Amino acid sequence: MYLMAGRVRYSEVGLDGGLTLHHLINYFQDCSTFHLEDIGLGLDYFQSQNLAFFILSWQIEINRLPKESEKIKVGTQIYECKGCFGYRNYVLYDEADNVLAYANLGGVFMDTISESFAKLSTEEIAKYPIEEKFEMEYLPRKIKAPKATDTFPKVTIRPCQIDTNGHVNNSHYVALALECLPQELEIKRVRVEYKKAAKCGDIMIPASVSLDGIYYVSLNDEEGHPYAILSFNE
Repeated sequence: MYLMAGRVRYSEVGLDGGLTLHHLINYFQDCSTFHLEDIGLGLDYFQSQNLAFFILSWQIEINRLPKESEKIKVGTQIYECKGCFGYRNYVLYDEADNVLAYANLGGVFMDTISESFAKLSTEEIAKYPIEEKFEMEYLPRKIKAPKATDTFPKVTIRPCQIDTNGHVNNSHYVALALECLPQELEIKRVRVEYKKAAKCGDIMIPASVSLDGIYYVSLNDEEGHPYAILSFNE
């Protein structure tokens, strides 16, 4: 497992002084970015090959979120890379190596010119270090959400939410969805299913519903089609 040391910054915590969920995702994403850079498959390589890796889903399990100034370690490992699809695990540790959170991510390689799936060759797949899957309960990628009953004000996507692919950064979907939930909610599981990429200037209309202790949020376009569907468990 590739490991990255860190320390929770004041700019990454919320009202309770704990790491926010979207900054947890940023730590996970940054760890995999550094992992790829260190094995020679970083952003420059991807851009030279007209490649991008788009995330299709997250499943994040939370034992505890670290507090401001707490020393942490973030780990990631690739456990499958097949055709145009890739899968990773992430683990967040405290200073004593206790597991604070862990995750499963699934994504797809895309050709940025044709905007179609990019099937990797055997030679390209061989460049990725494959390790054993992290032991956890693996849930389906797709989220079966009931029809939302509560809608929220429209959100216009701003330039500060856009990444190098020209799309809303994955963590921002979670940040927007959290604004639809009760503030006192102590979240232990997050799932995200990305349906289509939102771009600068797009209008997003959040809608939510809760059922059997699970809160669902759909971030929709103006026609009611979701950019992403998320679920949150206490």
